[in-house]
Parts: sequence; structure tokens; C-alpha cells
Amino acid sequence: MTQLRVAQKGTKRSLRARNDVLVLQSVAAGGGEIARADIVRETGLPSATVSAIVGNLIDRRLVRESGHGDSRGGKPRVLLELDREHHRFVGVHVGRGRVTASLLTLSGRPEQTVRLPHLVGDDTLTVTANAVRRLADSFDGQLSGIGVAVPGIVSGDGVIREAINYGWRMVPLGEELSERCGDTPVHVVNDANAVALSEVALSRQWAVTVVLLWIGTGVGAGIVLDGRLYEGPEFRSGEIGHIDAGVSTRCRCGLVGCLETVASMPGLLGDASEQVVAAYLGGADDADSRALDERIRRGARELARLASMFAASLDITEFVVGGPIVASPIGPPLLRATNEVLELRAMPGFPVVSLRFSTLGSHSVVVGAAAHAMRQEFGVMLTMPGETTEQHPNRPPMPEVHRHG
Repeated sequence: MTQLRVAQKGTKRSLRARNDVLVLQSVAAGGGEIARADIVRETGLPSATVSAIVGNLIDRRLVRESGHGDSRGGKPRVLLELDREHHRFVGVHVGRGRVTASLLTLSGRPEQTVRLPHLVGDDTLTVTANAVRRLADSFDGQLSGIGVAVPGIVSGDGVIREAINYGWRMVPLGEELSERCGDTPVHVVNDANAVALSEVALSRQWAVTVVLLWIGTGVGAGIVLDGRLYEGPEFRSGEIGHIDAGVSTRCRCGLVGCLETVASMPGLLGDASEQVVAAYLGGADDADSRALDERIRRGARELARLASMFAASLDITEFVVGGPIVASPIGPPLLRATNEVLELRAMPGFPVVSLRFSTLGSHSVVVGAAAHAMRQEFGVMLTMPGETTEQHPNRPPMPEVHRHG
């Protein structure tokens, strides 16, 4: 498993880079309110070591002195913060219908966003490269890395091993995109893992646990356990869309009964048009609305069953939901119906298991992709506690929904 935040000082045998990362992570988490002495207390590193590392990070323009804090018995403290002026990362989400790319600072603040159409049959590499180049051309500083979130099984070398719903197999996206973008380092990550990483970035905990359920064209999961991203030895962790849900529908993978057939966006919507969805949300009781309601409740039952199994296996009670479902009109009724089932299934003496939408909504994917690239390049996990949807206004308001009996 990949440890996302370093919480212990290095030993004599460990690389100097480990302590560099520990100091940089402390500055990132400090939010501009941390001084060298605070880092010494937090990390246990010698004062001289911390001073030397901070000096090196300042020279690399990763950290800067931001002013003076209150005195704690001696000279006023010199505060440190991430240098937001020099380095930038690009986070990219390759989705069905469009490619979204954002230019982000080291603190995770998005400065510009580009959206380009991405239709079936388009050259994904070309569309993605065009989006990245538009952002790179607008910035005079150092583009330190590119993070790309994609569906499917992604290996550590940036190869998309397989994405069934997109027809991709052994696509070397990372290497080829880097060549088209001036050899800038490119790091590819599964889209569900990217959203899970965005939730880690928003947490102050060093050993946070997040289970992210991705609902879009397919169904997947991103799993962070005690501060470590779990991908599995073959990078197949979270490929839950093709587990047996006990239904009779044939899946695109060729099997019968896959979870995706009832819990993905296509499985939930079926043949419902926008007009049918609008009527359903307005409380209509015609045949089409009842059929949509039944599909949503069927999907909710299977998602609740899945969450219950995760909860019992991993001892967690809150799950995060991400992907296109967050911005979909049927997202709120699906979430509500799933939580209703989970409440009924609560065991005596145990807390109720529940689902919530990802904190940053549709922007979670690009933030998580950038966080992945930053982790790979600098060894430090993006830390942005206190961020809200006001700073990342890409999540639409959730409509009121009529509850069908």
C-alpha cells in the first residue's frame, strides 16, 4: 500500500528524502501558521536538521517565509508556508463526454480550468494533451507534474491495463502524454482513487480512512486505509462493478448479474428521458416514473448491501460517493434511498452506516489527480483542510426530491 503522509522521522538507514518530505508535509498541514520550532516539536527531528531542510526547500521554491507569528517566550516566530507562486500541477479528468483539466497551486487552489469535448471515437491522448497545453501556455512558472484520472485498472507505470466500458487495453497514457507535453512528468490514477485522494487532502488526520464509491458509466471504489492508498498487487482493488449482484441482466463484460447493470448511471436511468426524470423528481406517478423509481430503489438496495459488507469487513461507518452521479438529478434520491436501507439494516449497538457525496463534488477528480501527481513528484500529500465548495464551485445544488411510497 502507498503511504500518503509521512508521520515518522527517518532513521540512519533511511534516505534523506524521507525527512525532507516530513518537513514539507508539516509546512503543508500548517496552513501558514507553523514555524521551524513547531516542526521540531511535531517531527522530533533535530533543530539543525529542520533548519537545513527548510533552507533547501526555500531554495527549491517549495516553501517560503510568510511573516512573523506571536512570540512564545523569545523572538517572534518566522512563519512558513508553501510557495504558491512558482510550482503548479495540472489535474485532469478523462471522462465520458469531456476532458476537464485544472491548473492548481501547491495548496490545491484551482486557478484555471479547461473543458474539451471527448466523444466516443475521439483520440483521448490528443484531447488530453490539448487541454494540458492550454493551461501550460497560460502560466510562466514551473509545471511540476500532471495527474490524470481515468477509469479502469491503472498500473504504477501509467499504463491503463483495462477499461472495459471504454474499450481500452494496455494504453501507455502516461508515457505518451508526457512526450506530447514537453516531457513533463505524468502520473495516471484510477478515477475512484483520485476522488478518495481529494478527501484525504481535505482531512487533517495523518491516518485517515476513506472508502469512495464511484458511480458513473461503471461502478468502482477507491480505498484509503489508515492513510495508505490500497491498490492491490495487480492494481485491481476497487473493481467492484463486476461482482455478482444476483440479477439476470447481462453486463458489457459478458457476465450476467454484475453490480454495474443495476447500480451504474445507465443501469439506474434505463430508458428514462430528461422529461421522465423531471416528472419523477416532481412527484409524478405515471408508469415511466414508477419504473425509474423501482430502478433507483433496486440500485439503492445493492449499494446498501455493498456498503454493509465493506463496513463489516473494514469497520467503517461513512462512505463517500463520487463520480457523475454527484451532479445527476437522480443522485439525491439514490443517496436517500440507500441511506434508508442502511438505517433499516443497522445492527443493535452499532452505529448506522451512511453514504454522503464527495466534498468537492465534480471537482474532486481533478483535485485528486493533481494530489496524486504531487505525491509522486514531491513525496508530499496535498493538504487543504478547510476548503469548501465555495473554493471549488463545480458541484451543482442538490434539488428537493419527492419521496415515492
